[in-house]
Amino acid sequence: MSRNEKRRMGIYVVTGIVLVAVVAVLSVAVLKKRDSKNAQAANPSYMDENGGEYIAAFLKGMTDSTITVDIAEFITDDDMERIKELNLLEEDMPDGYYIYNPDEETVTWKLDGQTIYTFIDWNGDFTGSDYPEEYTTTDAAEFQKYIGTYEDSQPGMPFFFQIEDGMVKVILEKQIA
Repeated sequence: MSRNEKRRMGIYVVTGIVLVAVVAVLSVAVLKKRDSKNAQAANPSYMDENGGEYIAAFLKGMTDSTITVDIAEFITDDDMERIKELNLLEEDMPDGYYIYNPDEETVTWKLDGQTIYTFIDWNGDFTGSDYPEEYTTTDAAEFQKYIGTYEDSQPGMPFFFQIEDGMVKVILEKQIA
């Protein structure tokens, strides 16, 4: 083998090694991002007093049988590990929570006649009360009517969802501010 052939062979080998390294790095990055998203959707963002686990998400759209949301992370002031990871300061959490949503990616879940909608009837439209009261229904049309009371039908705060096998069991609005 001539000197030029050896040099060319060496270049091919080095190029191959570089390509394999680039593919490996990209694969790891994609897997980490996917695992991060799966962990965010699987881990509860909120736990109620009865131990019910909820995922925080911003409502983006709804039909009679589906709801589209942007999952966010609802971090409370007692989650010291996560606060440290994100380098959050006390002034970042004036009301005792921080909503972490670095990218908007939506997911669509199924609704059925058994889905429980609990929301705050701020204006007494559903309860007839002069004061904000919690209201619960299984009527998707009532919930859609409630969502319509928000400016542009887009609530500014997240709702909390209990999901089981891709089906929404509970949608909960909490007064958090």
